[in-house]
Amino acid sequence: MVLDQVEIRHVRNVTEASFELSPHLNLFVGPNGAGKTALLEALHLLIRGRSFRTRDMSSLIQRDAPSLSVFASCSDDVRGQVRMGVGRDRSNQTQLKLNGEVVRQASAVAALLPIQVLLPNLAELVFGAPQERRQWLDWGTFHVKQGYLEALRGYVRCVRQRNAVLRSGDRSTLGAWTERMVELGAQVAAARGEYFTETRPAVLAALARLAPEMELTLEYHAGFHGGSREDLEREVGESTARDVKSGITHVGPHRADVRLGAEGRDAAKVLSRGQGKAAASALRIGQARGLLERLAARSLFLIDDVWAELDAHHSERFFELLSGLGCQILATSTHRPDIAAAFGEDRVKVFHVKQGAVQSA
Repeated sequence: MVLDQVEIRHVRNVTEASFELSPHLNLFVGPNGAGKTALLEALHLLIRGRSFRTRDMSSLIQRDAPSLSVFASCSDDVRGQVRMGVGRDRSNQTQLKLNGEVVRQASAVAALLPIQVLLPNLAELVFGAPQERRQWLDWGTFHVKQGYLEALRGYVRCVRQRNAVLRSGDRSTLGAWTERMVELGAQVAAARGEYFTETRPAVLAALARLAPEMELTLEYHAGFHGGSREDLEREVGESTARDVKSGITHVGPHRADVRLGAEGRDAAKVLSRGQGKAAASALRIGQARGLLERLAARSLFLIDDVWAELDAHHSERFFELLSGLGCQILATSTHRPDIAAAFGEDRVKVFHVKQGAVQSA
């Protein structure tokens, strides 16, 4: 699925913008503060149901405006024309629509169009906390494993309830919550493990193209040893005394990680910032490649000046890889980068952004 036309109203400093997109590369060029990132943020809100910049959703609404809205017309070889829209007001009321019908779950829209978001802090996927890599893992697993989101949400609820029981004086329901947590946790761990095994080759292949001088290892750690339901049940049982003492659950998929290694050490302690960004790019591109090969699903890349820290060689390889994927890309920059060799001028559409206004070049 690709975005054909987008309409944005009252998102940050973008009062009103309407533009038709190329199915290939779309460049939004303008000075800092012009509203380029707000355009990407608006589309992320539409498709993922949240901002990638803040949890304070009211801050997205333009000052003095009562509400915001984002609409997009999309096309797909299987589904044909698809129309989606989202509106949000200052009372935190949100309405999401798909082909004119109100949708209750944002995941219904998110499932239609995989998004890969590459921000200036992209390297945090390598250098940051395990939560960053769990989110990468969950996003991919959500798209390829039916019922995964329900299992994950159920597991998270069980962990919270179990922690509440651990901290309470009455632990009569601890066994019941533990049993349910183990059951759902085993499902989550198995789905993640299968997805990781399927996607790992595509990530390593992307890394070999992006940075052939780097040799990384990728390993999935389920949050417990072994990976089976029996393994999880045993480790949770062994940890129960410690859990009771501290009031939190120490073992399970909520502690999972994708571990990157370099030179026999944690990659975060070895790689430079630029190398970390290249490795993180490989994770994103490899994930998109896997979704394309498995589901024939073209990802939408939202790129916010991400190549600013990449040298010329890595930047050229980066765009060559994206071009080879055939995915739709919306990218921002303070200047137009020289990427004609990777994409070709006929596959690039340029927009100028100034004070929240968008004009086609």
